[in-house]
Amino acid sequence: MVTENDIVLVDAGNTSIKFVTLNNIDTELHSAYSATECFQTLKTFPYISCIYLSNVGDASIEQHFSEFCQQHAIQLKIIYTQKEQFSLVNAYSDVTKMGVDRWLAMLAAHKMTRKPFAVIDVGTAITCDFVKDGQHLGGWITPGFGIMKDALVKNTARVSANKDIPTRFEPGTSTEECVAMGCQAAVRGVYLSAVDYLSSNQAEFSIIIGGGGKNMLAFAQFDGSILVANLVVHGLARYARNDFPALVSE
Repeated sequence: MVTENDIVLVDAGNTSIKFVTLNNIDTELHSAYSATECFQTLKTFPYISCIYLSNVGDASIEQHFSEFCQQHAIQLKIIYTQKEQFSLVNAYSDVTKMGVDRWLAMLAAHKMTRKPFAVIDVGTAITCDFVKDGQHLGGWITPGFGIMKDALVKNTARVSANKDIPTRFEPGTSTEECVAMGCQAAVRGVYLSAVDYLSSNQAEFSIIIGGGGKNMLAFAQFDGSILVANLVVHGLARYARNDFPALVSE
């Protein structure tokens, strides 16, 4: 019998590969910076029957996982963006143009609320998608915190920055602080713009936030927003539980 502990969910992003067994999706995820490093950890797992893979990184990652799964008799299911699944309809006419991470984030959020919602994923890029009554309305993509800082330094002669991510939000008193606080303000602007858009059209709505940089929007939880560990993994979990309806947790 297949158990939740036998199924591994893998989120291959632009900067790292995050993975976890289905029964542990609400805990801290394993992280690796290459497929080889990921496989070294997976080999220590007691038993794996199936891997669900979401990949927005290098295309070769899928080939590496295919070879690894063939060698170890593991079933591999690569998830791609779809036009419709789990009563959620994608607004894109060409769904191949949408990163599967956005699609999975929407599917995860769709299960968390019955209200119209925005789902914001704060990573290398920041994405925001809007859904009402199971219909995707469209979304936004903007550079993430690191990309904004790098672009500012690269394209200006006398502006410098450090690698620090602010733990507070206030005006900066040095160029480095001003850059960091300004980029943080831009990240916050995505959330505030989403609130503005939703509130102009809906009496009630939810905003669900995930991604590695979600803590930059931690202030939003006081407005009733929901912060989750990893939206992509929660989206993959919907596929796994749909494919294996008789799953047991132990």
